Amino acid sequence: MPIPKQILSLIAFLLLLLVGCGSFNAYRYNNIGTLSFDKGDLDGALANYTKAIQLRPDYARAYYNRGLVKIDKNDLEGALAAFDKAIELKSIYGDAYYNRGYVKKAKGDLDGALADLNRAIEFEPNSADAYNDRGLVKEAKGDTNGALEDFDRAVGLKPPSPEAYSNRGLLKEAKGDVDGALADFNKAIELKPGLGGVYNNRGHAKKAQGDLDGALTDLDKAIKLEPGEPPAYINRGLVMYAKGDLDSALADINKALQLNPKNAWTYYTRGCLHYDTQAFSEALPDFRKGCELDPSLDYAHFRVWLIRTRLGETEPATIELRTYLDNRKAGKLDDWPSQIGRFLSGLLAEPALFKAAENADKNTEAGQLCEAWFYAGTKHLIDGDKTTAADYFNKCLATGKKDFGEYQSAAAELKFLKAGK
Repeated sequence: MPIPKQILSLIAFLLLLLVGCGSFNAYRYNNIGTLSFDKGDLDGALANYTKAIQLRPDYARAYYNRGLVKIDKNDLEGALAAFDKAIELKSIYGDAYYNRGYVKKAKGDLDGALADLNRAIEFEPNSADAYNDRGLVKEAKGDTNGALEDFDRAVGLKPPSPEAYSNRGLLKEAKGDVDGALADFNKAIELKPGLGGVYNNRGHAKKAQGDLDGALTDLDKAIKLEPGEPPAYINRGLVMYAKGDLDSALADINKALQLNPKNAWTYYTRGCLHYDTQAFSEALPDFRKGCELDPSLDYAHFRVWLIRTRLGETEPATIELRTYLDNRKAGKLDDWPSQIGRFLSGLLAEPALFKAAENADKNTEAGQLCEAWFYAGTKHLIDGDKTTAADYFNKCLATGKKDFGEYQSAAAELKFLKAGK
């Protein structure tokens, strides 16, 4: 017997009602999740977003929100899966592309990140954050000109991105334009005075200019705003060292290592502080730890060679360095660090080292000459030629690259030579 039309209509109405209730409840759980997220309750937010998805499996916004929570919980794989699903359900979703690009960059997938950020900008061409993040990806890929263009675009939009001013400042400082960098850091702080990282960046730039007191003020501020971030402690430690306060310098570097004991460059930095006081027995383990954490850390390997050679272990030190160079995976065969390594291990003559230091970019050349004069000077010092060593160390200082470890080490060596040590 056929089912009457009236009953079929009633069933259809009830089904629609049930679907509607499910959608309503899904919206409700999503909104509750957002309230929890805003209050910092990540687990509560995640539970509510998951419930919203269970009630409505095609709810793109709930997947997107779950991805944001996963980022804050440092679950990059989970975040990536959530954004993938959000984009699958709603392909025209600029925010999802933007955040998926962020996750891919954090995972080291620069090409994937670039593709997603390109899409995000297609959907939201006035997003300063998207241009800023794309600039960071381009910079990580070595496209500094492209990065600068994106940072320029990000600071030209309304509202401008304070982070882009800061990132552009870092790029300018790397290119030797410290005045331009300071102007950008000042603007970033004007727009968003609570960014501790920008005070850190400005402090680093002031140190490079020799304004140690100004640098110290900024780094103190950075630490006050973000006491859990290691970079400001490292930079403040270097400022204290430049001011002659080694105990405070080591205290700050040790604090940075306490916050992040797996950062190779922090061990390298502490090793340099010990090296500059000729505390070689303390410096060597730090450089070796840096090499252990990051086997591609060229300059830690160079310092190991310097210390071992100064301790009379020239032959095994040279064998160790040549073995590293033979198996070196980072960089190119003829890049600048490889020239230093070949020089130290006796595979490149001194005139060839200085020839390799030449560069069309005068800022790059100054940095490479700073390093060349230091390493060549140290080899002369090891050979007992203190006169040439002192001359080379002075030429290292003449490059003005005050933010280079080699500059600081050359200055320390000159003090020992003047003291007759």
